[in-house]
Amino acid sequence: MTNITAQTLLDRAAISDVFHNYACGVDTRDWKLFRSLFTDDLEADFTSMAPSNMFHGADKWCEWVQRTIDTLDATQHIITNHVHRIEGDKSQSQSYLQAQHVLRDLNGGPDMCYMIGGYYKYDMVRAGAVWQIKRYSLTITWQTGDAGIFRLGLQRKKAAE
Repeated sequence: MTNITAQTLLDRAAISDVFHNYACGVDTRDWKLFRSLFTDDLEADFTSMAPSNMFHGADKWCEWVQRTIDTLDATQHIITNHVHRIEGDKSQSQSYLQAQHVLRDLNGGPDMCYMIGGYYKYDMVRAGAVWQIKRYSLTITWQTGDAGIFRLGLQRKKAAE
């Protein structure tokens, strides 16, 4: 069994806070907070959503996320079951994800919702007291609803401009 130190507990809490801030940043559209969670040379692998969803560089990734999420009316990301393997200033972590993406029906009908479930795997680094995501991936294990809401949301946004 691993010897648990006070520093290990502090690191676990700090890393889990990155995940909590990730969900909060996306769902409240706080893009400055969201960007602060990543190293500049971030690698984001979201190919489980679409084969082309491999991103290099935090600015490019954050711009894509903002452009995609801002077309929706609401989102809710729930990130749980954090597991961390910390070695000095590096960590490999995993967490479960459940994410809801909502687009309101303009005719007063039921909202359209696309939900995914799965898990994230993260490689993180510590710079001083701050942990950041250097590399991460999403593996979708289930989904329900219509992923077409992203396309419809983009069409609505373009029509409104």
